[in-house]
Amino acid sequence: MNNDKWWVKVLKWALGIIVAVALVGLGLYYTAKFDTYRPGTGQSGYDWGISKDSPIRSNR
Repeated sequence: MNNDKWWVKVLKWALGIIVAVALVGLGLYYTAKFDTYRPGTGQSGYDWGISKDSPIRSNR
């Protein structure tokens, strides 16, 4: 009985691969179209982050 339905299993795998490729393509299109990979343009200054941190530890 299972030998008769091997083509159903192959069809399910093929459809799964097609859906996965379509979702990856849609995600790449969305990212390229709406430019979601560009960092934000928030306000920052010289005192923000680790820009003033010394690589040498102090003895405090």
